[in-house]
Amino acid sequence: MDLMLDSVGDPLALKSLAASASYSSFHFDRIFRELTGFSAVEYQRKRRLRRAAHLLRHEPDVAVVRIAQDCGFPSNAAFAKAFKQQFAMSAKEWRDGGWRAYMDQQVGRESDVSFFVAEPDNLEVILAPYRAPEPGTIAARIQVRSLPAVTLRYQRFFGQSGAALSIACNDLIRHCEQLDGVARCAPWYGVFDEDPGFTGESEYCYDFGIDSDAVTDPNLGVRILPAGHYAVLEFQKEWPRFRSMYEDWLDKQTVWRLDSTRPHIEKVERDAAGQWQGWLALPVKKR
Repeated sequence: MDLMLDSVGDPLALKSLAASASYSSFHFDRIFRELTGFSAVEYQRKRRLRRAAHLLRHEPDVAVVRIAQDCGFPSNAAFAKAFKQQFAMSAKEWRDGGWRAYMDQQVGRESDVSFFVAEPDNLEVILAPYRAPEPGTIAARIQVRSLPAVTLRYQRFFGQSGAALSIACNDLIRHCEQLDGVARCAPWYGVFDEDPGFTGESEYCYDFGIDSDAVTDPNLGVRILPAGHYAVLEFQKEWPRFRSMYEDWLDKQTVWRLDSTRPHIEKVERDAAGQWQGWLALPVKKR
């Protein structure tokens, strides 16, 4: 999955993907399908199309044909056909606002990862429908900061969302606290590499973990969260969503735009009273 993400503009043959995992093409595709519900080629295609959808929304001055090329499609015609099959509209219709209807109708409230680490028994938070903030209230709280790189020990959750993902993340927290003595006030990070609004539940790929050398579980992966400029929204005793940052701040920006080469990041930690607090961070670059 990481290789596909890093090579989104250069489609990889099944043989190359299988070789990267030291499997034959047959066994690699069988195992990939068992783990994800998709063949490797189908998943790669979907990820390339989601990247294109992401760029069409956030890079309005980049030509469609350039986006098609950057996302690994051999021709504009091939891209147009694949995009319409995936999103039921043309790239132009998507760019002109169709993305919003798709997000609301096809993904709905599941189109956000930023509340999934709420305590799993807090169903009121987890199941609450999205409500747009009062105009300007989120934008007034956002600060653009330069964040340092973080080395994350993480577990990857695929095809989970809502209460199931909240429970899974909290199980990991308890596991690390019990196994390695991780402090209850330690910070945890949630990472999402794509636009949360365009990815359905069956395709969610969410990394959750901790920046700590003390964690010894060999089943956890290691990744570097890249340094750079991020639009940061701090929160305490609430669970704001990335969507509100997009709609109340990013979509109205004249200075900053989303940087699709870096992930969305959420940092959460318990305060002295045991309540969650933290921040959401959108990767941004200057226009």
